[in-house]
Amino acid sequence: MSTRANALSETQIALAVSREADKKDFYELAERLGHYAAVVLQKEHRSQMTGLEAVVNGTLKRSDVLDYVKKQIGRLDEWRKPCSDDQRDPQTGFGERLLQALGGDLGDRAGRLCEELGVDEETEEGRQLRRRLHLLLMRRFIRSMVAHYEWRSIMEKTRLLDAFVERRS
Repeated sequence: MSTRANALSETQIALAVSREADKKDFYELAERLGHYAAVVLQKEHRSQMTGLEAVVNGTLKRSDVLDYVKKQIGRLDEWRKPCSDDQRDPQTGFGERLLQALGGDLGDRAGRLCEELGVDEETEEGRQLRRRLHLLLMRRFIRSMVAHYEWRSIMEKTRLLDAFVERRS
């Protein structure tokens, strides 16, 4: 490994990923996609979310996660269905948005983390650490997104969401 990549401890890596996952925009993106999943997949398709969690937590490759999402987009209408109550982009389906978040947004975040940590991309060790950081961010993101999906889908189903939001205000 390069000197810098070799010098990073597991604790430093975990802290860097945690700091990134604690950022407001990271949380808001996971919340938005969790809401979207609750609208299009509904509670009846919970296995889709648990399958996604199983893949991201059980793999060592980012491409396995992206391939799983692409497979679901190809197999199930719900993953292609747009969310009409989303004012930002009512045309793009859930699966496509998830791919954009996992590959694009989280990839950019992983790149910034590597710059902050001084991880180069010229060596194989540096590139491996970059891929690992990206996968760790994917795991955190999907964990948060699925939590939002679970909460939102049960609240929508039982009509408790409005009362809950009203009490928080």
